[in-house]
Amino acid sequence: MKIRLIAISLSFLILACSEGENCTNRELNITSLENEYGCTNTKNSDIEISEGYKIIRNQTEFEALNFGNCDPEIDFSKYDLIIGKYQLTTGNNSIDYDLVENCQTKNLILKIAFNQNETAEAPNVTYHALIPKLEIGQSISIEYAVQ
Repeated sequence: MKIRLIAISLSFLILACSEGENCTNRELNITSLENEYGCTNTKNSDIEISEGYKIIRNQTEFEALNFGNCDPEIDFSKYDLIIGKYQLTTGNNSIDYDLVENCQTKNLILKIAFNQNETAEAPNVTYHALIPKLEIGQSISIEYAVQ
């Protein structure tokens, strides 16, 4: 009887604690240089970065980008700046961002959607997001969508 009771209890414990249960990815708030610091037309900024992205963690790194008319004092105790360039095949109307934290790994995924138009220009646009300060060992990946 004791063995049966232990086996049943163990079964309930295993079922109750199955990995991944109630694990839901979490959407995090992000902001931008436009919203926080009043910068304008940043997607057309000619920053000194090749296609791809960088994680900017302090003011010195930000100033080295030569961001043009946008030169705010960013609160890097609160934010990291993800910034990069992306070559498009048609004109761009806008860029949308979503930041998701993976519930199992705690790593971040920045989803960037380029909303296109029919113009023949093929811009190399600058994108950026001010994200919550990354924790030590936490990584971020970027997913692009052209719509």
